[in-house]
Amino acid sequence: MPFPAYIHMKNILLLALIGSMLNCDNKKIGVPQIPNCGNFMALKNSQEWSAASTATFANRDSINVMVEECGTFRTAGEVDWLSINQLPTKPGTYRLRPIRWDDLNGTPLSAWVYTRIGDNTTGDRYNLYASNTETNEVIIDAYNPTSRQLEGHLNATFVIDPDSDSPGRSRPDTIRIRDAIFSVVVNGAI
Repeated sequence: MPFPAYIHMKNILLLALIGSMLNCDNKKIGVPQIPNCGNFMALKNSQEWSAASTATFANRDSINVMVEECGTFRTAGEVDWLSINQLPTKPGTYRLRPIRWDDLNGTPLSAWVYTRIGDNTTGDRYNLYASNTETNEVIIDAYNPTSRQLEGHLNATFVIDPDSDSPGRSRPDTIRIRDAIFSVVVNGAI
């Protein structure tokens, strides 16, 4: 006995709706996809922050993640960068270690923030705030060595570097990044 036409049409519409919902992941989180970039969403000082993230191998067992606000390489306006250094590939919860922002080699499990306002101005540098009252941790939810997909969460508090030489600073002295989620594919060779 053949299906009535309305049941067949109803099934087609249902499948089309499910298909369109599955294709909306990037639209749902509101982050434009930049080639070779992942997604990063957080609350930064209680405001929604969407950014693009990239990742490279620090060595065989750890990964560096760089987060940059969408509209990368803007020449005017404010741009923030977040660097998270030498994350392990093994799932787990890891405390971040405070370092100075200029430890560019990236001490394992360290993080820092750099901000720039305008064209040719020097930005403000922020170091991880060392305190027992602040949660400074990264959670690696999953890492797939075949696809090189890294997924995780982050909570961290940063304070202005006392040597930051940005004249006429109007930036906050503290940046709190809360409830961050990220997903990125690691680029480059091991």
